[in-house]
Amino acid sequence: MRRLFIVSLVFLLTVMVSFGVTVAETDASVPYQTYTIGPRGQRISTQTAYVPSGFVSLQDGVLFPEDIYVKEDRIYIADTGHGRILVTDLLGSTIRSLTTDDMIAPTGVFVGEDDTVYVADPDAESVFVFDADGTIRESFDRPTEPIFGRNSPFVPMKVVVGQRGNLYIVGEGSTSGIIQLNHTGEFIGFFGTNTTGTSWQRTLSNILGVQFALNTPTSAANIAIDDQGFVYTVSPTDRKKLKRFNIASVDTLDSAVAVENLIAVDVNNVGDIVTLAADGVISEYDSTGRLVFEFGGLDVQNSGRLGLFTSPSDIAVAQDNTLYVLDKAKGGIQTFVTSAFADLVHEGLAGFMDGIYDIAIWEDVLAMNQMFAFANSAIGQASYRTGDYEKALEYYTLAYDKPGYSNAYWQLRYTFMQNSLGVVFLSMILVFATMKSVKVIDRRYAVLDPLRRVRDGITRKPMIAELLYVKRMMRHPLDALYDLKHRKKGTYLGASIVFALVIVLSIIYVLGPSFIFRTEDVETFNLVRHMAFVAGGIFLFVFSNYLIASINDGEGWFKDVYVGTAYALAPFIFMSLPLVGLSYGLTYYEVFIWQSANTLMFGWTILYVIIMLKEVHGYSLKELIKNILLTIITVLLLVLILFVFYVLLFQVYDYVTGLIKEVIARVNR
Repeated sequence: MRRLFIVSLVFLLTVMVSFGVTVAETDASVPYQTYTIGPRGQRISTQTAYVPSGFVSLQDGVLFPEDIYVKEDRIYIADTGHGRILVTDLLGSTIRSLTTDDMIAPTGVFVGEDDTVYVADPDAESVFVFDADGTIRESFDRPTEPIFGRNSPFVPMKVVVGQRGNLYIVGEGSTSGIIQLNHTGEFIGFFGTNTTGTSWQRTLSNILGVQFALNTPTSAANIAIDDQGFVYTVSPTDRKKLKRFNIASVDTLDSAVAVENLIAVDVNNVGDIVTLAADGVISEYDSTGRLVFEFGGLDVQNSGRLGLFTSPSDIAVAQDNTLYVLDKAKGGIQTFVTSAFADLVHEGLAGFMDGIYDIAIWEDVLAMNQMFAFANSAIGQASYRTGDYEKALEYYTLAYDKPGYSNAYWQLRYTFMQNSLGVVFLSMILVFATMKSVKVIDRRYAVLDPLRRVRDGITRKPMIAELLYVKRMMRHPLDALYDLKHRKKGTYLGASIVFALVIVLSIIYVLGPSFIFRTEDVETFNLVRHMAFVAGGIFLFVFSNYLIASINDGEGWFKDVYVGTAYALAPFIFMSLPLVGLSYGLTYYEVFIWQSANTLMFGWTILYVIIMLKEVHGYSLKELIKNILLTIITVLLLVLILFVFYVLLFQVYDYVTGLIKEVIARVNR
């Protein structure tokens, strides 16, 4: 048995090598796993991007530090508990301590280009400014300008300064946004306000006219600024926790970050956004908000391992992309350096920032991890820029980059139309002329009579005629439903075949559309589950409707509902395949055509089902609405009952298997 296992393992590895499969190798010395975005947008493990490089023990010690700033060879720490700003070298040796009589408990520190130090102190309700030599220059208290508002709080928590000397202050309780002051301390205005969302409770209360508490915007938790003047904030909001504001206070970051409890943000030298969460998770996003790396965590077992945190409070990125993470519980700083893999990714990202599309770099990344979606997307973009649209399609597909795929496909479609539009029109004219000619000849000489006899012979067969009744339902639904009910045109077998056709078409409809419009992954698609879902949904609807109709004086029998429902799905039967074909001619720019066609198909189908219920049961409009609502409720109740039964059955199975294992274990003793 052991030999068979070893042989199987060797065979598996041989197959992986032969197909060029690259497995992400991780550094066993780090106490965390690094993740990135893989194909289809899911998180996958990847090579270690940042390696713990040391712990900076501060010579003078700190108490509950809240903020950190790194510039060149100096570290600036907001030593909140000691009411000072501690300035050290990269090894933690103290250079100087910045404080004044008015400073109480600073929680934010920022260093300008001329080494001017800005300090936010919420207890003092001031922002202090120190010269490069540590001399206090001035302090900015609560703005006195009327536009600031009489009741607006001024409790500075964090501060950054732009190139023009404007201060951006995160204030506790400042729901109007970031407080913006000029270099003299005059209030300019609020900046980067967090928008409020609308919950379903608020929407319902508005409909019913019920008074609801005001939805107040949440103030930001931390702030950063890059060399181009973009301001980054993290906020404890329900959505858009990470934002990037331009000079006009417009959020230019499209992607929504899923990480919860973000507490800090900074930007590295390639324009990537680095965030820190309260649970110790460090995330790096590119300039568009796509996840590049994610790693880290808390030291829940108190193991003291380097790379895990006890109570992280802030993060800073040095010019060489070294990460400095302030841990207020440990009273020190953990540092992380980039690995060779991360350096390669950063080199490629830096090239993109400069308009350089170096495919070789990203191919090297793929050689290390073929599942790295970023690299596939980058090669796709590079190929698109160079006009190799077919190669771009290939790599965009691997990266699951639908917008990029759509752009490349649009270019290929445009080229095809330019080169072949004349041929297509000529072919259409020839086909039309041929059909007209054959029709004229057939009218005079009846050349198609043999084909018509064959067709009539086939369509006269009862089962074929019954299946072709779907066409009559499509064109004349009321007449078809009358024949189904009163002339008994339909049978259980014919309706069952129609339902089977619907299930097959539903599979094609889900998996068949082009890459741009396909919502299901072919590799992970569960065929049995899908078939069970569609078939079960149809049966539950038919059974529930007949049950309700039998109670509420409906005229239709179970067979009438069963057969009628099958033929009422005619719009889906006739339109699903053409819609799949249509998807291969559209791009994201024509998504409204795809959506409108789908809305028409499903709306038409639902309308036919409603007409079927009315004709089969002979209901008035009021009775019909009542029947539909009760049918829906019955379906939901049956689903709930089946779910409860499944849970109970699973518990019984789990109990029995556990009992058997316990008996076997006792016997073996």
